[in-house]
Amino acid sequence: MLGNLVFVVGDNLASRSHAAGLVPLSRLGALLDGEPASGSPPVIVPGQGIEAYEREILRSTLRSRGLPESLLVDVPLPTPLKHWEVHKRNPDNVLIAGLRRISENRFEAVLRISDRQEMVLDHTTGSHITGMVITEGVRQLSLAVGERFLLTPSRTPRRFILNSLQTLFHKFLLPLPTRLEYTLEEVEHKGPDRLRFTGRCDVLQTDVLAASGSMDMLVMEESRADRIEARQIHETTHALAELQERPALHEPERTRRLPL
Repeated sequence: MLGNLVFVVGDNLASRSHAAGLVPLSRLGALLDGEPASGSPPVIVPGQGIEAYEREILRSTLRSRGLPESLLVDVPLPTPLKHWEVHKRNPDNVLIAGLRRISENRFEAVLRISDRQEMVLDHTTGSHITGMVITEGVRQLSLAVGERFLLTPSRTPRRFILNSLQTLFHKFLLPLPTRLEYTLEEVEHKGPDRLRFTGRCDVLQTDVLAASGSMDMLVMEESRADRIEARQIHETTHALAELQERPALHEPERTRRLPL
């Protein structure tokens, strides 16, 4: 343990970690029991997946071993974004917290991953944050910038439509504190409830670029999007029906072999 410091993260985020400095929540007790009685106990720093409920488990683990709760570093939990900003109903699936504007076209936020996040539960690889989770974080941050800073309040329901998404991975992103920087590159207003914008999101850990993503988004009135979808459903189902009605094509007769 570097400097007698241990980062504890959610079990689903580091199930395969065998590093002394990065420990899944369920293994902390064994780590503390293995500490020599003469040595000082480690300082516990909560990482990704350690929410308020999990922090109480950490305190209980320390108390049960006669250790002071002060060994747990009180790292503040940034406030996750609202469901309407990231288009997620389940709070466990919200990945973005602490969004703020730092200049006209630049924004900053942090990654906050629940151990119960949908893609964490069903797509675990090693002890790093998977590319699918990072990509979803880029998507959510793009949505949030659009909802909070680019659109004016309106009673007209709107739909965000993804035109393109590209994600680049430069190094493993660990389930530890992560900062997100979003740069708005282009905005084209096509009416009060319609716009198109592109932006870039950099994912940084210890100020080192771990991943980056870019998105091209189109926002339009929900009723207009519904009409486009309905028209495409009509065209596609009719095209499929016509294919079903066509007579089966007979295989061509095989060429007869001439006797030698």
